[in-house]
Amino acid sequence: MTGQEWDELALIEGITQRAKWDPTQEVLGDDAAVMPAQGTSLALCADALVQGIHFDLAYWTPAQIGAKAVTVNISDLAAMAAAPLWILSTIAAPKNFDVEALLLGIESRAQSYGAKLIGGDLTRSDYVVVSVTAIGSQLLPPLRRGGAQPGDTIFVTRPLGLASVALSRLSQAGQVDDRTRSALLDPSARVEEGFAAARAGANAAIDISDGLALDLHRLANASGVGFHLHTVPIAPGAGIADALGGGEDFELLFTAPDPHLVYGEYAKARLAQPFAIGTIVSSPTDRTLNNAPLDPMGYRH
Repeated sequence: MTGQEWDELALIEGITQRAKWDPTQEVLGDDAAVMPAQGTSLALCADALVQGIHFDLAYWTPAQIGAKAVTVNISDLAAMAAAPLWILSTIAAPKNFDVEALLLGIESRAQSYGAKLIGGDLTRSDYVVVSVTAIGSQLLPPLRRGGAQPGDTIFVTRPLGLASVALSRLSQAGQVDDRTRSALLDPSARVEEGFAAARAGANAAIDISDGLALDLHRLANASGVGFHLHTVPIAPGAGIADALGGGEDFELLFTAPDPHLVYGEYAKARLAQPFAIGTIVSSPTDRTLNNAPLDPMGYRH
């Protein structure tokens, strides 16, 4: 692959054609694939972290890399309202890299989400590459990207942008406080929040790790709709650019027709209330923040 930006939808279409999938199965294009399995449904997803692209060994420990590789995938399950069950991992690393510490990071973080590391593979490489596959139980209706309806309220689970601040400062050998550092190096997947959104009748959801603006456009594209945002919740210490396009937040964005049900489900689950940030509209070309066009800014990789 080159360093050029990839056309995600074209890649998905190409994979579908090569694999001869039935498009009506709606397997590709969401945060995870949902597949039938002996009377139940499983959600499956995979993601990789690559040295020099997703992490820098100058300020990442092996355990932090392993933990985040798990969280990246569990966040995708959370966006589908799926319960984590199992983790598989493949690791490529140089001979002197502490693979055992990385594995401990994977195993302990999987356990924190109620999942179990059940296998994988190790191989030598000039660079560290960690790939994780997560498998979850889809007991609730899956929250797909393509279900948003005009009139839905748009929610996000937490204020945004702090991980972007940490990345900027750490990559320049700057100083960061523990809270800011943890936002990047030790994020949490919003599993319970995904469950609450599904129970409240959410129509669509997406993990916004690539940035609020970019991932909201992805959800709108999948749903064939537009949006009007009226606010962006910004974490203390971050700016609007960090919150809109910085990425690495691993929060959930979802749409739901009844805000009162959402607030009620979150309250019953004793979760922090999500932020209502806008409304889904019918015109796919009508996508604004405070009445100004909002471009799909964010992290493309």
